[in-house]
This record gives sequence, C-alpha cells and structure tokens, in this order.
Amino acid sequence: MNLLKTLRSRREVGVLIAFFGLCIFFSVVTNTFLTVPNILNILRQVSISGLIVMFMTMLIIGNDIDLSVGSTFAAVSMVVAILFQNGLNIWLASLIGLLMGAVLGGINGFVTVKGGLPPFIVTLGTQMIYRGLALVISGGAPASVRLPNSFYNVTGARTFFNLPVPALWFLGITALAAFLLHKTSFGFKVYATGGNEEAARLSGINTGRVRIITFILVGMSAALAGIIQMAYLRGVTPTAGQGMELTAIASSVIGGTSMFGGVGTIAGSFIGTLFMGVVRNGLVLMGTNAYIIDLIIGIVLIGAVWFSTFSTREKR
Repeated sequence: MNLLKTLRSRREVGVLIAFFGLCIFFSVVTNTFLTVPNILNILRQVSISGLIVMFMTMLIIGNDIDLSVGSTFAAVSMVVAILFQNGLNIWLASLIGLLMGAVLGGINGFVTVKGGLPPFIVTLGTQMIYRGLALVISGGAPASVRLPNSFYNVTGARTFFNLPVPALWFLGITALAAFLLHKTSFGFKVYATGGNEEAARLSGINTGRVRIITFILVGMSAALAGIIQMAYLRGVTPTAGQGMELTAIASSVIGGTSMFGGVGTIAGSFIGTLFMGVVRNGLVLMGTNAYIIDLIIGIVLIGAVWFSTFSTREKR
C-alpha cells in the first residue's frame, strides 16, 4: 500500500521503474537492444518529438492542449527549405521559421483565450489549416536542401563526439524547459493556472497571458524540431510530422502529466519520451508488425490516461 501511494504521489518513479523493466525485457528477447548503436538510435529517434514534448508538458499542466504541432512542424520546415532554395541565408531563413512557429502558436493561444473556445477544437482546426498551408506552399511536392556545413554541423549532423546532434538539442531544450517550469515565477503561474484558473486570476495572475505564452513556446518548439529534422534528412515533405501531436501528448501523459492540468514534471516527461522510444524500438527489433505496434502504443496511452485520471481523483 505504501508503494502504491509513493507511485501515485511521484508518478515519474513508477514510469522509471517500468522503463527499466522494458529495457531488461527487450535486452533478453533481442540480441541488439543494449548495443551502443541501437541506444544512440533510440536517442536520435526520440529527440525530434522530445523537443516538442517538453513544452507540450508545460501546456498540458496549464490545462491546455495543442493538436497542431505536427502541422506546424511541416509548415515551418517547408517554408525554411523554400526560402533557402530561393537564395535566402539559411540562418536567417531558420530565424524566420522560428518566428513563424511563434506566430502559429500565438494564433492558437489568442483564439483559445480571447475567443473562450476549447483548445482541443481550436487546435484541431488549425491542425488542418497549417497542414493545408504546408501543402499549398509546396505544391504537394517534397523539398530537398544542400545545407552549408556551418549550419548542418550545428543542427543536422549525424553525431558530435559520438552523440547524435538532435539528441544534444533535445537535452538542451529539456534543461531549458525544466528551468522555466520549476525554477521561475512563470512556471509557478503555469501550475497555478492549470490547477485552478479562477483562483489564479483572483490572486493577480494574468492567466490569459500565461496560456498564450505557453502556446507560443509550443509553436516555437515545433518549428525548431522541424528545422532540425529538415537539416538531418536534408529535405522535407509537406506530410512530415503526421501523428507527432499524439506522440508528444502520449509521452507527456505517460510521464505523469495530468490531463486535468496542474500536475506534471519535465523529468517525468523526459522519462515518458524515452519510454515511448524504447517501446517502439524494442517492438521493431522483435519483428512486430507495424500495425500491431500502433495498437500496443494506443493501449499504453489509454492505460496512462486512466492511471492519471484515477490518481488525480484519489487525491481530490
């Protein structure tokens, strides 16, 4: 009983135990899971979505959600690629891409907050709008890029000191998100807004501004992820990022973030991101059918949401 209470109060501990259990299981049933190349491959695979997970966690803690991150990912990376193809400096094109991500995220936040609309509905709509934008500006065709080494080495290079460059970005963004959420007054306001928005507003917190800022941060993280993926693959397609919003939400919820708001940690979401990567990678190594993999991950997500709901109700 005491163990159960501990896992309820610190859900990331339970996820960490499950994570190590999965690693042990896959290392027994496969011959390549614990090899260095495969571990580095897992890090690379989770890094792109992981960039989004950290700020998606912040958004969900604030009792919001963004279903448009995959479309933002595609639209921004496509714009950056096309700008570069037309002669614009890649650094300037990437800066424009980041600002575009902030604008798209800001639109989500402004319409949600000022319009008093559910974030699920708003971002479901902008998911289709931003995806349509990516398709329109690209004509439905992929774009390839030949990046200068100065940019490629910083963003898309395969490794740096034997570590995947995207993984270094992932670790850096994780540290930044942890600092913002757990060490600043803004993080306190996010928790207060998600826990009880009315009480937070009465205590003097501008909850609308807090919510809009978190939407902007999520939009920028999706833009950054898109740019890094574009650099790594040396190209982009207008359909890139499909399903990324579900992966980001699943990783956050599995890491202990409550869909009711006010509860969650960056550490938990970091573990949840690795958990998702290990599940997918291990199942692939076992030769599991791709459709079965999606089915299993769906079951894991439902179980995580159920546990989150159950533990939150128990506390209340």
